[in-house]
Amino acid sequence: MEDGISTLANFDSALFEHANPPLASIYLPLHGRAGAEEDRVQFKNLVEEVRSKLAQEYEHREHANLDGRLDEVAMHLEDLAGGASGGSLAVLASNDQVYLYRMDYAAGPLVFVGERFYTRPLLRELQFGSRYFLLGLSADRFAFVRGDFGSLDRVELPADVLDEFSEEFPLVYDGHEGALDYSSLENHLPPYHGYKSRKEVRKEEAGKFFQHVNEVVTDHLVRGTDLPVILVSLPEHQTAFRRISTIPHLLDEGIEKDIGGLEAPELLDAAKGVLERERAARAGRLLNGFGDAEAHNRATTNLETIGLALVERKVRALFLTEGAYIPGGFNDETGEVYLFEREPHGRFQGPELADGFVRAALAQDAEVYELPPENVPGDSGIAALYRY
Repeated sequence: MEDGISTLANFDSALFEHANPPLASIYLPLHGRAGAEEDRVQFKNLVEEVRSKLAQEYEHREHANLDGRLDEVAMHLEDLAGGASGGSLAVLASNDQVYLYRMDYAAGPLVFVGERFYTRPLLRELQFGSRYFLLGLSADRFAFVRGDFGSLDRVELPADVLDEFSEEFPLVYDGHEGALDYSSLENHLPPYHGYKSRKEVRKEEAGKFFQHVNEVVTDHLVRGTDLPVILVSLPEHQTAFRRISTIPHLLDEGIEKDIGGLEAPELLDAAKGVLERERAARAGRLLNGFGDAEAHNRATTNLETIGLALVERKVRALFLTEGAYIPGGFNDETGEVYLFEREPHGRFQGPELADGFVRAALAQDAEVYELPPENVPGDSGIAALYRY
């Protein structure tokens, strides 16, 4: 396959922020191996849409390499899609490079052609809770798991930490990886970190174990990251562990079940439920004071004013209406906002204002929320809360 096609493991807009136009953005829903032919046909149709739009705006010589790169993607689509079902494939293409990103949620079919890539469908990957950790805990064993929208993967302990556990808890850990003693996790999640379950563990031993788990997670497993951590354990362990925990970003809501009794799909759904509620609560707390903030010029729903506030880097949170497309653009140097008339068929497929706003907001570490229309203040479809 050509060197100019890259599959991104993690979304990072900095990789293509300054790509040279013309640029094409394609979002393709995926149906897995069984629907590979359907996906291939739909992708071919989307590519034809791209070419039609390019022909309207550019000379063929200006996008000849882009055409060739899209043909290359089409030729290897099944392999590039990875057999995923229920998700989507983002294809961000220029004359110089194609970036592919597999998403675990539905987006598209969509096509955008212009001077910037259209990345708003990728917003979920950048919102709070798109990546997280699960800490599964019992009285004498624990698991640390990395999660996203569609998968859970065990986090390996460093060798020196394993050795330390062996020395600290010789009665429950003999220095070797333990057998998978939670059969419900077989073929779904790897085993716990080498701990063999015992029927009875004294309260003081459990307390010592919790202290050590807290230190390991804090010092080795979450250092350098701000990802949220969800505690998965029985209610009595939730209470005891939270009493001594110093883990940054440990969420107040946990999953009050023994992780060993959960099938991986059930565990994944439970984790997503916790994160969705936390995300809604965070947005709600910010919006509760929106009216008062707006009255004191610390918030706005006016699109032109939002543009200026973003340039001044004073936006704390940006709220967008789900599914709303606002034809227009935004100059991230002057703050100028310009709007376009919608296309006759009502489906705009050019520059989109919210996409530019989101880029600018994320660049200044603002929080971004997509919410139902009734939850976004005003009638412009976008609202901003300021830092000051």
